[in-house]
Amino acid sequence: MLTLSVATLALLAGCASEKPTVETAQPKPQPAKILFFYPGQESVSPGDQAQVCYGVENATSVRLEPPLAEIRPLSNKCVWLTPKATTELTLVATGEDGVEVSEQLTVTVKAGSPASTRVAPSVESAGLIETFTATTTTVPSGGGATICYVLSGPATLRMSPAQGDLGSDLKKCVLVRPKQTTTYTLRATAGGSTDTASVTIRVQ
Repeated sequence: MLTLSVATLALLAGCASEKPTVETAQPKPQPAKILFFYPGQESVSPGDQAQVCYGVENATSVRLEPPLAEIRPLSNKCVWLTPKATTELTLVATGEDGVEVSEQLTVTVKAGSPASTRVAPSVESAGLIETFTATTTTVPSGGGATICYVLSGPATLRMSPAQGDLGSDLKKCVLVRPKQTTTYTLRATAGGSTDTASVTIRVQ
């Protein structure tokens, strides 16, 4: 009969109590993805501001080339810039894996009024609303769009359907998520005069 010493039995017991080592897999760095990158207007007049909207995913940093505006790695953002001439913009996003991806667009500057989705002003209009645009007029079900406006001066604002307190900024963008095709109307009042503009977002 085999007899084990006390020391041997203690060694065997210690080995049995040890748990197997499990290696935890480290998450793989994700590549950057540019969700969208487009201008808010088809064209602007010389000296006017242009709007550019972008969205990125898994990006540690983003930049514009040429650097006409400072941007951050966000999933939905619009920025304003003032190009001196027609400019080709490049959005560059660096992913968690350190690899850069990019997309390009052209901001067109030409003589004449900038394109917009503004409707004809009412009779008592004082030209308070200079621009009222949507970054896209068609969204999928559950999708969102950004509506932006520029005012010529301070005014009391109301948007219908209501989008919260618009504050007193002369230019602002708001994110909307219509559940069905919806017409958004901005009403600006100042000094007894009123200006209105509308844009329709269609839900596919």
